[in-house]
Amino acid sequence: MDTIDPHSLTYFLDIVLVISAFLALYFRPKIGGQLAVGLRLIMVGVFILGLTHLTDTLLKDFIAVIDATARPLLHRGLNVAGFLLIFIGFFQMRKAIES
Repeated sequence: MDTIDPHSLTYFLDIVLVISAFLALYFRPKIGGQLAVGLRLIMVGVFILGLTHLTDTLLKDFIAVIDATARPLLHRGLNVAGFLLIFIGFFQMRKAIES
């Protein structure tokens, strides 16, 4: 029985993450007002989180200029940006519900 190539599996899972994040963004509930702004921020944050792994894999495989020290920093920076958008989105939705 052939074994699955871990490198190919990594790409496959990274692409599944990006597609899942895009589908979550596309199929989000269509609401209006400030709730929509908050939900949109959350979905963009989720999309960025989905992109971080694919970006890290692509940088590791194809771009030799970025060294092994900078790549994890970029990965974590994108994660922070994604989570910040999610937190801001939840704050925006909470503010809209309370008003």
